[in-house]
Amino acid sequence: MEALQRRGLPILFVLVWSSAYVAGAIATQVIAPLTVTLWRFAVAALVLGAIAWVRHERWPRRPREIARAALAGVLLFAVHFGGLYLGLGAHMPAATTALIACSAPLLVASVSAALGWEQLRGKQWLGVALGVVGVIVTLSDRLGRPPSMQALAWTLLGLFGLVAGTLLQGRLRSAAGPAALASVELIAATLAMSFIAPQLGSLTMPWTLEAMASFAYVAIIAGAFGPLLLFALIRRRGALQATNLLFVVPALTALGAWPVLGTPIGVTAFAGFAIAAMGLRMSAKRSDATDLRERVEQEVREQADALRLLPSGRH
Repeated sequence: MEALQRRGLPILFVLVWSSAYVAGAIATQVIAPLTVTLWRFAVAALVLGAIAWVRHERWPRRPREIARAALAGVLLFAVHFGGLYLGLGAHMPAATTALIACSAPLLVASVSAALGWEQLRGKQWLGVALGVVGVIVTLSDRLGRPPSMQALAWTLLGLFGLVAGTLLQGRLRSAAGPAALASVELIAATLAMSFIAPQLGSLTMPWTLEAMASFAYVAIIAGAFGPLLLFALIRRRGALQATNLLFVVPALTALGAWPVLGTPIGVTAFAGFAIAAMGLRMSAKRSDATDLRERVEQEVREQADALRLLPSGRH
């Protein structure tokens, strides 16, 4: 069962993450981008809150615990998606946006290594570099120059949100349940986005089949279950190993967009996928002893956190 989860989680994550871009492309054709983002966060927070309630999960309780979860949510969701969508709204080419966003693993690796949070071997650094090359090759026939410094700045802000939010998520030590924690993070992202979205367009959702179907997928599948998958991967594999999966997302997105959006796929996408997959394999390769040691250390940390968060028994 453990082996199935270890292999199945990454596959499910890249499928959900890739298909979300295709569904998002459909949704943003008929709904304002930040309107999609705001209501996606709100609906996903409600869905995850309901899941947490049914499963009787523990919710974040201490002020510091809530504050750190809220900050991670604002960075990982509001800043990340808000920045990328504002960049797209300023006419940043979609392929260039994807390239910038998918460079996140390189930054996560660099920051993690600099802070001593993760130790990477030479082969893992080479794998990360190959992953970036794979993304470039995948998108090479569709890349374009940023139309303005404003568009580039918004996109880089989105990249910052993804990197900073992922790193912070990897350092969160909470005994809260996964759905409850994700719900709190998305509530914080919804509140942050509610200050921005009304100033940049209408919040009205068009009641058409195309708009509702694409929004439902983006909000429930990508918005609710996407974070759960990401958090599970960060918890099991660390921030770097989780974000490394972004290397294969552009190629899979291109493959899914072919039949759905009618966007032709070139041979470079397949070549890029092969290179990115090779890099992903190299960057993720670890010894069994390392995996066992990290799992034991993670379990010890989680048990210590759970004991620390229990009531002291004083009245």
